Amino acid sequence: MSLRGKAKEVLFVCALALCVMAPAWVAAQVTTRVVGVVRDETNAIALPGVPVEVVETKEVAYTDVDGRYVLQVPPGKHTLKIALEGYQERSITIDAAGRTLTADVGLTMAKFSETVTVVAQSVDLQTSSAEAQLVERRQASVITDNIGSQEMKSNGDSDAAAAMSRVTGLSLVDNQYVFVRGLGERYSNTTLAGSVLPTTEPDKKVVPLDLFPTGLIDSVQVSKSYSPDRSAEFAGGLVQIVPMKLPNQPVVDFSYGLDFYSTATGTSIPMSPLGNRDVWGYDNGARALPASFPGDKIVRQGIYTPDVGFTANQITEYGRALENLWVPVNEDGKPGQNWSATVGNRFGSKLGIVASITHSYKEQFLDELRGFYRISGAGTLENTSPLRIQTGTQKAQLGIVGNVSYQFAPSQRLNIENFYTHSGRDEGRFFQGLNLDNQREYKNYRLQFIEEGLMANAVGGEHFFQNASNSRIDWRVNYARATRDEPDLRETLYERLIGLVGTPETTNPFTYADESQSGFRMFNELKDDTVDVAANWAVFNTAGGRPTQYKFGVNYVDRSRDFRSRRFHFIPITTQKADAGNLQFDNRLPPEEIFIPSNIGTAMRFNEETRPTDAYDGEQTTASGYGMLDVAFAARTRLIVGARVENFDQTVTTLDPFGLFLTQVQAQNKNTDVFPSVNFVQGVGEQANLRFSYSTTVNRPEFRELAEFEFTDVVGNRAVKGNADLKRALIQNVDARWELFSGGRGILAASAFYKYFDQPIERVVIAAANPIATFQNSDNARNFGLELEAGRQFGNHLFFNANYTFVDSKITLSPEQLGVQTSSERPLAGQSKNLFNLAAEYFVARFSTRLLYNYFGDRIADVGANEAPDIIEQGRGRLDLVLSQRLKSLNIRLNVENLTNSDYFFTQTLTTEETQRLYKLGRTVSLSFGYNVF
Repeated sequence: MSLRGKAKEVLFVCALALCVMAPAWVAAQVTTRVVGVVRDETNAIALPGVPVEVVETKEVAYTDVDGRYVLQVPPGKHTLKIALEGYQERSITIDAAGRTLTADVGLTMAKFSETVTVVAQSVDLQTSSAEAQLVERRQASVITDNIGSQEMKSNGDSDAAAAMSRVTGLSLVDNQYVFVRGLGERYSNTTLAGSVLPTTEPDKKVVPLDLFPTGLIDSVQVSKSYSPDRSAEFAGGLVQIVPMKLPNQPVVDFSYGLDFYSTATGTSIPMSPLGNRDVWGYDNGARALPASFPGDKIVRQGIYTPDVGFTANQITEYGRALENLWVPVNEDGKPGQNWSATVGNRFGSKLGIVASITHSYKEQFLDELRGFYRISGAGTLENTSPLRIQTGTQKAQLGIVGNVSYQFAPSQRLNIENFYTHSGRDEGRFFQGLNLDNQREYKNYRLQFIEEGLMANAVGGEHFFQNASNSRIDWRVNYARATRDEPDLRETLYERLIGLVGTPETTNPFTYADESQSGFRMFNELKDDTVDVAANWAVFNTAGGRPTQYKFGVNYVDRSRDFRSRRFHFIPITTQKADAGNLQFDNRLPPEEIFIPSNIGTAMRFNEETRPTDAYDGEQTTASGYGMLDVAFAARTRLIVGARVENFDQTVTTLDPFGLFLTQVQAQNKNTDVFPSVNFVQGVGEQANLRFSYSTTVNRPEFRELAEFEFTDVVGNRAVKGNADLKRALIQNVDARWELFSGGRGILAASAFYKYFDQPIERVVIAAANPIATFQNSDNARNFGLELEAGRQFGNHLFFNANYTFVDSKITLSPEQLGVQTSSERPLAGQSKNLFNLAAEYFVARFSTRLLYNYFGDRIADVGANEAPDIIEQGRGRLDLVLSQRLKSLNIRLNVENLTNSDYFFTQTLTTEETQRLYKLGRTVSLSFGYNVF
């Protein structure tokens, strides 16, 4: 069945489920569902097994393992009584008006009841709202910033990556990588529902957050201080993606939207001719390696080895089997589209189900100027390869969530969670420019398709045993697979003498260039699997009048990566390079007329050029255990202290994918470390906290950074190669924050942080005719910063929120690096000294308008080496506008993104500032409609 047919089946099943379950949901609206969480007010620990009684009806519900209770009450006013031994009894009044109410309650121990007044509030909030996220942030044990999916949608953010740039201290690079507190993407670890995720990125230690549509997640939380119940792979922050939660009431939502791009929609842009505009993001087989191709390397039989390899005729047939399409085709860009559907409900007090599907498709265009510089004899920069690069991109994304929770008893629950996201990016690229090193003008065509997928399946349970010292046990088993497939990268190169620049191609045509990246085909495939098994045991004790939680846990993560690459090359049959009189074909013809079947084997020789280092395997295990203590010394004084022990074993083997060469390059990292952590929280008044934190954490090399595999992007561009000698970096973290929560969305916070890095890992560029990027340990680095945040509502219709981050960093090079890297002292790569966000919202009745501004300062994009200056990405600002109008169950939203349309400007400076890259993304206008059945 086709993918389109499968999608129709999914929609049909959702519609059928809606028809079957809707009557029951409608009937359920006769009463009001009251939900809430009962917590210890002092240290924010959820209290399981607490009776919550409706005084008027005598109905009693007991809180579950999350401290959550659910009640059904008739319309009208009711009193809820919450009583637990050792705590001051609380009573709250609610007004049930035919809708779901959230009534969270904080209990105060009897010992502290005279000094603390707790007011329980009854509000109608979802966990993904801005208000609920601030409540979680106030009660967290560590320094945390977060953003809920409601806020993301209100800001017009389609995925988690775009949303995170609004959070204090975070910046976005390449529209998918999050930098926390000015640190590179390698310093941000990402978890999904608490489990470590594999990555689809071959060259970066990061999970690209644009893989996570906002429609599939409840919130994204960034922990900026460390606690031992989390992985010690922590530096800038831990990005925790919380998947869509089970709803408190029936949910059936649909949405549809259109996107218009100023640089692409209705404009002729270079597009890939393959795949029939891949609106689903899956290769339809147009790029697959032909079935006739052998699994062994294609090598020619020799005179003395007639039994090894293939005959000339066989190799010719393999070359003819590859599809003869090479050049992007100019077509008018289409508008983007997106749609989603969500269904979910809780059935009684035991079963909960939620499912969602989301899809998007867009076509964009990039017109870029790029230069590659060398140091000239006069001590200045000389642009040896000025290029103009035009890229047309089609990107499709599909995401699915399906979660089931079954509560056997109020204290026993089993969860099954499934998350799937997939994206396909199809590019047609053309560039033209000079290369002064060989006095040629070049013209290049490239077709590239990249599929990325992430699937995570988890089974977990939560169990509370009141008779066993109030013990809570939670466990999870998570399997995740990340895949990246790049089938059939195709590239051709044409050239002419540099003295003919500016002359018409009709009189002085470009001719086919016999270069390594011309007539080139490449197939890459990556699989990254992770098994994450964890168990935690918490004991809640009120002995001595101090709320205390002891927590212990074990965690085992097994991760493996399998990367394979195959390279093929069509080589002109000639004895003299670039001598047209010696060629068997007309080298002025376009690629589709050169690589015709009759030319393969006669005018062109087909050759496999897969290298002995074009494959690597990675194996990595992390076995860890921790213990921590969470204790309240007074009504507003909380201490969380503990340590984590991690045994880390990583092996990366670079090898010949065919086993022809026995020589292998193996890199190994093996360490056992103890990571201590202290978090101190002092309440100041009713709504303010003062926080302090200290910890030791680690940053380890990624598989790709250790592998000797090398890939050159284009002629004149840089190759990337691993370094088998990399070591782990240890990090000392000190954090402090004062925060005031004034109610609703009101917030005022100030933070300071300091980090010291021992042997930090950085990506560096070694200047040469063909520059090479690799990875190295520096000697040490330090990072200091300040964060300020304020949010306040003025009157009934106006809300402002602003945050500012200042970061100052300095890296010290090791003696062996001083002669290689150009800058002896510099900031960390990717770090902006200044970050700023501003949001202004005006709302009246069911209409709202938001104005959002984001700015980041200059940052190093690539570290220079061999006297070449660092490449600096110049700071820029971005302004977005979001208009929203709700008409009963229909919500209409208009987004205008990137109003400023600032330049993406990269420079290198020696004596004068030179342009290394320059382009614009253009403006985007989006119109979307959302409909809520309930």
